Amino acid sequence: MTTSLARSDAAITLNSAALARLRSDILNCRLMPNERLRVEALRERYGVSTSPIREALMRLEAEGLVVLEENKGFRVSDVSSENLIDLMSTRIEIEGIALRWSLKNGGVDWEANLLSAFHRLSRQEKFESPRTISEIWSKEHEAFHAALVSACGAPTLMSIRSRLFERAERYVALSIMANAPSRDDVSEHKQLMRAALSRDVGKTLELNRLHITRTLEKVAASLADRKRPAELRIVNRKPTK
Repeated sequence: MTTSLARSDAAITLNSAALARLRSDILNCRLMPNERLRVEALRERYGVSTSPIREALMRLEAEGLVVLEENKGFRVSDVSSENLIDLMSTRIEIEGIALRWSLKNGGVDWEANLLSAFHRLSRQEKFESPRTISEIWSKEHEAFHAALVSACGAPTLMSIRSRLFERAERYVALSIMANAPSRDDVSEHKQLMRAALSRDVGKTLELNRLHITRTLEKVAASLADRKRPAELRIVNRKPTK
């Protein structure tokens, strides 16, 4: 019985590790948009058997990061300017709700967690190389934005927000690879943190909208060679009070 449980736990750990590594490679564009995902190649890449790879691919298909085509197999989901605008516009609205509730509900622990998250993020170098974002910075960046909304008290909303954030980061990775102009991330995050700690809902929502819109504009520029970006008027509207 103990042996069977140990094997079961080991299988779960292996499956989770394969899923985490495959998701990370897609989000960080080590596996490029529209790239074919061959099970045998992924087995060799991650050093696992077929079962964890197939399970990971099915999970990522459900998340929209992988596409399964009949008689063709799996591939990484493609990107487009239209999808980018839809994604970022939705993210602005969802994060706006989460921020509003978080600023209302957050206590001393929330404030301390946000300060700590910003401190860790500000101490990290963003780039491993001119066209590669540091994985440590990416994790701290995600943690900072999660800390902002962590007191919203709505698990379903938080789950949606997290998925939107992940998908947005894939576009950011593409823009970095395209050598898009850099920006002052530290100042943007500091202003956002200070507005949140001051419980200034209007200013926090506006700064967050601008933060995401700047990302959108930067990424859209890097996609210009693929297809001319659609107008950005959807994300340029101000959030409702």
